[in-house]
Amino acid sequence: MTKPFFVKTARIAAAGAFVAFVAGGSASAMTLTYDSNVVGFKKVDVESPEKSNVNAGAYRMKDTSSLDAFVVFCLDLLATVVPHNEYGYTATNQPFSNSENLSILGADGFTGIQRIQRIFDSGYDSALSSMTNSAGFQVALWNAVYDEDWSVSDGEGSFYQTTSSDGVRAAANGFLSDAFAYNGGQKYTLTFLESTETPTRSQNLVTATPVPLPAAGLM
Repeated sequence: MTKPFFVKTARIAAAGAFVAFVAGGSASAMTLTYDSNVVGFKKVDVESPEKSNVNAGAYRMKDTSSLDAFVVFCLDLLATVVPHNEYGYTATNQPFSNSENLSILGADGFTGIQRIQRIFDSGYDSALSSMTNSAGFQVALWNAVYDEDWSVSDGEGSFYQTTSSDGVRAAANGFLSDAFAYNGGQKYTLTFLESTETPTRSQNLVTATPVPLPAAGLM
């Protein structure tokens, strides 16, 4: 993996404010707009749930109420988000009722939520360090949603990346390998964002904030 990259304080602060807003119960529903990409996207060809040529990488969504912008990754290959449009979302701890159920235990012994958590805990520190890493991290998350293995190489499992795409597949497999072997504690709190758009949903998303260090750790 590449040298660790720590998400800039401004990004963390915005995401932290958003999560506090959701957790505080001020509102269960929110309206979000696409704000910007983070380090750019890479085009990748993937198989499952259908053949797709898609942009992979982190981007920012903005809460139209608080104007906080925060980093998100897509957990939904069958829906889209378009710049300048407004979308309805709600936060959920049991994603997703409108697409893939990530609470089901897989043959690998993990639920989709657990796979996603391990990917963030083991790899998010370096996920935004380059366009390739950002795209690889995104592909790894799609694998956690649509598959029960820990590889995106051709023909492996029900989800895989059909082309290497300038190192994206290698980066994705690196993130998945690190996640599978991870035995540390929880480093990030995840907030799953479920689209409330009907009849056609927008992308279901996930955003992460660092778990606060204990007071002793700060010293």
